[in-house]
Amino acid sequence: MSYEVHHLNEIWDAAKNEALEIFKNDHIQIGILLLTPNTRLPETGFSVHENFHEFAYIIDGEVIFGTPKKTTYLKAGDFMYNRPGTPHYTENALDVSAKILWFLVPDRV
Repeated sequence: MSYEVHHLNEIWDAAKNEALEIFKNDHIQIGILLLTPNTRLPETGFSVHENFHEFAYIIDGEVIFGTPKKTTYLKAGDFMYNRPGTPHYTENALDVSAKILWFLVPDRV
């Protein structure tokens, strides 16, 4: 295993069931999430980003993205958008981990 692959695996391990921010400036936050099998984030209730547009790209696996009004099933290659202030959760109901790349962009209203 090369150093780069080993280091990348360590980064994904740090993002296990926790959104790991890997870049941030005044215009965007970028992070990753490794959602293990049969895990929901948050465990109960919803997350809310009051002043941010949220985007996510499913790199690997499948997840359920839920809001109080809608449930969406996403698979590798899918891209998702969530409006500022919309309560939501992400769930991995499968037996394999899912890798997610996420972005938060400030609402410039």
